[in-house]
Amino acid sequence: MSKNIDEKDILISRISDLYYLSMERNKPEFTSFLNESEISICIEALKDFGITDYCFFGGYENSQRKVLGFFAKEEEYPISIIEYKYRKQDKLTHRQFLGTILSTGLNRNVIGDIVCMEGKSYVFVLENQAEYILSQINRIAKVGVKSRIVTLDNFDYTPTFKYYDYTVASLRLDAVVAAITGLSREKVRTLMLSGNVFKNYIEDTNISDKVSQDDIISIRKYGKFILDDINGLTKKGRQKIKIKQYI
Repeated sequence: MSKNIDEKDILISRISDLYYLSMERNKPEFTSFLNESEISICIEALKDFGITDYCFFGGYENSQRKVLGFFAKEEEYPISIIEYKYRKQDKLTHRQFLGTILSTGLNRNVIGDIVCMEGKSYVFVLENQAEYILSQINRIAKVGVKSRIVTLDNFDYTPTFKYYDYTVASLRLDAVVAAITGLSREKVRTLMLSGNVFKNYIEDTNISDKVSQDDIISIRKYGKFILDDINGLTKKGRQKIKIKQYI
């Protein structure tokens, strides 16, 4: 059995155990932070189990990494936000923050989204590790930083996008992915069958699957996109679409 299958089975077993533990104790139970692949696995497993009393939440709307909670309200999720401030001329990156935090010995699943801005960044972490992270880090990539735990009210963030106009033969997922990536349909097929494309956070290997307006399409190594608008047909009968990409 491959490592990936083992990890998938372990994750499915874990969320099943958490659900029944939540039922038994009559209180919310939570996973650590999950990536898009893990979220997709959980959604499919929960559907198979017939479980509906759950929610994914990453600390703010449209987060990429999320915690799965059973019978929980958003304010109950064990997520803390660490704010880092530094000079505006010091351009720190997601990679630099992640590398520094992981160097303290923590696992990746302790860390949610990392949102970098001008002169400040926000790191979403599991609540029980927040104070430890604060105590361990005062520099990121040789840049001095000031840190504190803040509430969501302090998280002043509006996502920014790049916009692209494409024409596609149809609203099939492979056609839209081909337009976004510039890859041939055959290479897109390989990309999708390898589990690298997600529609609305669910891994999608169905080449002929259809997409609709406002669908979220995530492509590994390319980014996260939204089908923002469907603008009718060209004179040659091709579908006009507008895509926006998170930046």
